[in-house]
Amino acid sequence: MQAPAEHKYKFPLQVRSRSGAVIVSLLSEECRESMIAFARALPQDDLLFLERDISNPHEVDRWIEAVAQGTMVSIVARQQDVVVGYATFDRGRVPWTRHVAELRVVVASSARGGGIGRLLLEMVFEMSQQQGVRKVIARMTPEQTEAQRLFKRLGFEEEAVLRDNAMDAHGVTHDLLLLSFRPAAHEEQRCAACGVPVLMALALDGAQLCTECFEMRYEELGGG
Repeated sequence: MQAPAEHKYKFPLQVRSRSGAVIVSLLSEECRESMIAFARALPQDDLLFLERDISNPHEVDRWIEAVAQGTMVSIVARQQDVVVGYATFDRGRVPWTRHVAELRVVVASSARGGGIGRLLLEMVFEMSQQQGVRKVIARMTPEQTEAQRLFKRLGFEEEAVLRDNAMDAHGVTHDLLLLSFRPAAHEEQRCAACGVPVLMALALDGAQLCTECFEMRYEELGGG
């Protein structure tokens, strides 16, 4: 089996989605204001169960600082300098779960259905693999049906239902679904060029590729 090669995205990176080209970069001070505007435009239900209130400028500042310090990874997708989505992987602080990362992805209502969520999720998954993550998880409520469809389409399986485990701003409790994906159980899902595990490979010129190798090969073939 081919071992994953050195595989670091060079941000900012232009990538293709069904809704057009997007610029993906690490969350930074440069996109602070557009991230706050993005968060404040989200439906309230999308904000209920996030790790932090990303509509609060002080929380966004702390988030940016955490990314800069390397304690978590967050990437942001923009179209015409407007944030249309982001994705995060977070390994937490507990040593005995250092091989596990939680993935989160949020996309603007106006940009849903265009493949941006799948693209961002794929990218943070591939980045997690370069840090030795052996299992990835995602948490969501049963009401978040779009998110469930996305993760399950990419091979995640329902692992547990935590009853009354989440409480919203109104004090109402909700069940929480735990979905998981173990790359070791999907050894066939690797990039043909660099060997990194993937959730859903991109086909180009007869090869199944990860996102970065796809973009590089696309440019070599004269795309643009």
